[in-house]
Amino acid sequence: MSHRFAGSYPDQQVCLTFEEREFRDAGYVLVFAFWQGRLLFTRHKTRGWEIPGGTREPGEFPVQTAIREVYEETGGEVQALEPIGQYVIETPGSEPLVKTIYVARLAAMHPLPDGYETEAVQLLRPEDVPTPERARNGSEFSPILKDEVYRLAWDAVRGHRFAQS
Repeated sequence: MSHRFAGSYPDQQVCLTFEEREFRDAGYVLVFAFWQGRLLFTRHKTRGWEIPGGTREPGEFPVQTAIREVYEETGGEVQALEPIGQYVIETPGSEPLVKTIYVARLAAMHPLPDGYETEAVQLLRPEDVPTPERARNGSEFSPILKDEVYRLAWDAVRGHRFAQS
């Protein structure tokens, strides 16, 4: 089943699927990472609170990107990782941006690495995770959380076995 909706920025259209057979080669990742049943949020220096994620480097597989980005942005060491969805952002005049959504269980939390764009990390119990409405309307949250991807992906991962403590 696919979902289509407007993106976080003007003129964007997003197509989100949870059907792995529809996944394409992705250049970006978004990771819902859990440590002892708590969801990991990171505060980017300019965008605000968001879910860890980022850009695939040359020669990297998307799963390697997910593991690297979680560590660089949070100090989290991934123990297990599973793709759960993928979305494509289309903007007129640009190549489509393809991002795979993962759910992860962390083996350990380490101090935040130096030299990256992260200011802080939060581990939130499921009942404290920002609602999509709060994320959409709160200035402290990244634009990445302001479209339907966050709501639909959170609905898909909240009961996942990696989310259990």
